[in-house]
Amino acid sequence: MFVGIVKLSLVIGQSHSLKEKRMVLRRIKDRARERFGVAVNEVGDQDNWQRGELGFAVTSGDKTQALAVMDDLVRAIQAAAADGDAQVVAVAKEVITFDGEAAPVALVDERTGAGDKALGGDDWIPDEWRDEP
Repeated sequence: MFVGIVKLSLVIGQSHSLKEKRMVLRRIKDRARERFGVAVNEVGDQDNWQRGELGFAVTSGDKTQALAVMDDLVRAIQAAAADGDAQVVAVAKEVITFDGEAAPVALVDERTGAGDKALGGDDWIPDEWRDEP
């Protein structure tokens, strides 16, 4: 499996507040998720209202396919950024190979709550709450 990581640095020149910046970034993130099915998050410059960094993750069984999706993603984000008064000023891309072996996981049922107590009996009820016959 191959994992592609893309980091885009953006300038949002028309933004005058963090709220305006977040609106521009939200549109870009939503388009990327919808069109490419990638994971995306704001990864830097969170307190700067005219700059932003977005990180994207792409997974694929084929390295060429991962690279192609990453390139298409960058082009689409550049177009979407221009529509939202933003400009992509830097791009960093990397593809890593992930060959980790799957290990079995022991399932532990540690649920709590009223439903679980009802299934387990009534020994959880304090004596003073019990009705005396």
